[in-house]
Amino acid sequence: MAESSGRALFLRFIALSILGVAVDALLYALLDAALSPFFARALSLLSGLIAMGILLPRIDMTAGGRLAVGDVGIIAILTVAALLNYGLFAALLAFSPSLQPLAAMAFATVMSLSFGCFGYLRLLRSSD
Repeated sequence: MAESSGRALFLRFIALSILGVAVDALLYALLDAALSPFFARALSLLSGLIAMGILLPRIDMTAGGRLAVGDVGIIAILTVAALLNYGLFAALLAFSPSLQPLAAMAFATVMSLSFGCFGYLRLLRSSD
């Protein structure tokens, strides 16, 4: 696979992830006032994951007419990243109750996005 094709696929994956994070963050902001931080986070993460699943078929994730990384691989990466995100969020709030939930959310999101990007790059390179 050409380097520019791999870069374009990676940028599409980043765009998909950013859209999911936007849905997650907006819903969390709405739910945080009404629900506990843990439940609001679980619902917002699930909604972000569903939004990415809905958008996935609409984003061309092909290289030269073939899937570079299958939809199942992408969904697996996104699911593990969401679980990692929630786990970090919950651990941060459990071990440091004085920490603002928004700060825990931001840290967990950055870490899970990093995991997702490296995971996608790994799958992309192994498909060559």
